[in-house]
Amino acid sequence: MTRFVLAVALIVYNLLAVSTGVGATCEACPNCDYENISPTQGNACLNYWTCSGDTISCYYPSVADPGTYTGCSYSASASWALTSGPSNICPSYAGDNSKCEPANNPYNLGLPGCTASYGYVGEYNSGLLKRE
Repeated sequence: MTRFVLAVALIVYNLLAVSTGVGATCEACPNCDYENISPTQGNACLNYWTCSGDTISCYYPSVADPGTYTGCSYSASASWALTSGPSNICPSYAGDNSKCEPANNPYNLGLPGCTASYGYVGEYNSGLLKRE
């Protein structure tokens, strides 16, 4: 009986690990872009992301155009290199996240596919900047 319970527990654990992404690797948006808000405040950081097909788009508050976001897109077909967005502001590549935990993990490499169509992250320095 003990072996049976142990076997069932092991099967359930493995099924949960696969379905929840435990042990999977995800592609993640870079935490911050290269646009500096101020010397003391630092760079603009991730507010939200979207995912469709094999492309993730990451949105950061724009310093050059307050009240808007700068979008940076990356795709699996480009080996997660920047495919759209200003190259002087957007990091060149998306990042790997071995923990594959919410909220900054739009694309699960183990599936492969989007973990959701969008996600709000709200990092430090991620709020829209006010126009002066």
